Amino acid sequence: MNTGPQSGAFAPVPTGWLARVRADYDRKEWWSLAAVAWSAMLLGGALVLEHGFGLEPCALCLNQRFWVVLGGVCAVAGFAHNPGNRLYPALTTAAALGGAYFAGKHIRLLTLPADEVPRCGVEFSYMLDAFPVADVLRAMVVGTGECTDQAATVPILALAGFVGMIALSVMQWRSRG
Repeated sequence: MNTGPQSGAFAPVPTGWLARVRADYDRKEWWSLAAVAWSAMLLGGALVLEHGFGLEPCALCLNQRFWVVLGGVCAVAGFAHNPGNRLYPALTTAAALGGAYFAGKHIRLLTLPADEVPRCGVEFSYMLDAFPVADVLRAMVVGTGECTDQAATVPILALAGFVGMIALSVMQWRSRG
């Protein structure tokens, strides 16, 4: 489809094509699907770090995985039920904010001086088997000394991932379609 005579090396962009691209870009379904894919990538990256590179997750890492899964479930529910409903991007954003909070808490633990780091205690896998649920949940919220045994790269990447999930949710919220 040609809209007029060509001037120079570039032909003008057909208006029908440009209108379709703009309409597709503003579709809530695409942003919802992007949020689902993003949360799957975050969880997949965490599993690769654990099983592929042998990095054992600490209590705060498992907490952040919970928030990724919760955000992904909210995004899937929004995609499957009604991408136009603004409740689902709000829930996905809330889950990502929760995960970002705990990623920030994890980064703070990593930057504490050695004398202020909480004591290590037993491994988290043993806590899951032997301790009451209240103690396990407390360790997941507060963190333990083993949360400082890793490099700061992992929680920084997790924080960046949560920021990406928030951005995708906001884009879904603001889109027109």
